[in-house]
Amino acid sequence: MSTDKGKSYSDEFKLHIVSLVEAGQKPGDIGKEYSISVTAIRNWVKNYGNSGSFKRKDNMSEIEKENSELKKLVKQQQMELDILKKAMALMLKS
Repeated sequence: MSTDKGKSYSDEFKLHIVSLVEAGQKPGDIGKEYSISVTAIRNWVKNYGNSGSFKRKDNMSEIEKENSELKKLVKQQQMELDILKKAMALMLKS
């Protein structure tokens, strides 16, 4: 019943799954039939209900989400370091 890590589903497919849940089918039964985790199905239902559309993050595993956040943090810290280096260079010139 578990999915391949990093497997991506189209918005049309996810919408189809969401419509099955909204029609009364149980996420567990759908998961078995389509080989999708129940957690993914529930996330799709929750995320689609909140925004009316799907985002790339909906398909990401927890490790991929954490990796993405860490990359953002590293990029921000690199920018801050660059600013400090430029400020230090300006101070030394004065």
